[in-house]
Amino acid sequence: MKLAFVTMVWRDYWLLEKWVSHNAQYVARSNLYVLNHGGDPRINEIAAGCNVIHIPREELTIDLDRRRWDLLGGVTNGLLGFYDRVICTDVDELIAYVGPKASLQEHLETSPAETVALSPVGLNLIPTGQGDVRQGVLRTHPQAILSAKYTKPCVARARVVYTIGGHGLVRGQFTIDPDLLLFHLHYVTPDYAERMAERQQIVAQSKEHNARSDDPASVGKRFWINWSDPAMIREKEFGHFERAAEVPVEAGFADCAQLLRGAIKTDGKKMVVDHAIMAQNPRRVTIPEPLRDLL
Repeated sequence: MKLAFVTMVWRDYWLLEKWVSHNAQYVARSNLYVLNHGGDPRINEIAAGCNVIHIPREELTIDLDRRRWDLLGGVTNGLLGFYDRVICTDVDELIAYVGPKASLQEHLETSPAETVALSPVGLNLIPTGQGDVRQGVLRTHPQAILSAKYTKPCVARARVVYTIGGHGLVRGQFTIDPDLLLFHLHYVTPDYAERMAERQQIVAQSKEHNARSDDPASVGKRFWINWSDPAMIREKEFGHFERAAEVPVEAGFADCAQLLRGAIKTDGKKMVVDHAIMAQNPRRVTIPEPLRDLL
């Protein structure tokens, strides 16, 4: 089983260090592909030994996220000509295998042949603990909301077309796998405030670039809302967490996977796990003690 990992990064140095060190437990660094958006030399240093590809960053277009995921999907599909599986995630998303097989690779060898991709159970970590996250992410913050958005078809075995953000597939079916977890580290990063300030600047710069265009695109009020108004999105997610019912996971994540399967939505050619459905009756989990050294 030949396995590769792909991500794209701009700054986010702490997260990239985590992404590289975590995934290097599964494969050699030469199987890690890092798209360095802007050619930052510090990214090259952190990803030493990985395959680093420089992507230009001269302008921030209004459709930057669409371009980014077209690129990530294209790289994923190209690598599938040379690897059996390719795992494509954002840099703040880490995959963990928690099943009975001896290795992640052995588990993936048994994945369903009819599915284009596997999706881990998505867990959006919520900062509820005390201490320094650098000493252990799950030791510090072991609680998470069960997340539709981060139940992403990121483990590709055949050609994929990702929706923006990689949250779903266009013209493809995926399977939610209870033995795979995706931890979203967004809210527990030590540089959270700095990251959000930088991304609000991206939104402003992309709008400015669009306004200077000869044919500017229409920009809605909720354009890049996760970045333009992160405080509002954070408050909503934390509100869902506060009213969420606990799902016991000491015996595994099968119940979580079943809940997420119940929120799958197919809209024409697109397949996603629907956030609105999950938000009606949110669920949260506490990572069991034996699993808290995963990150």
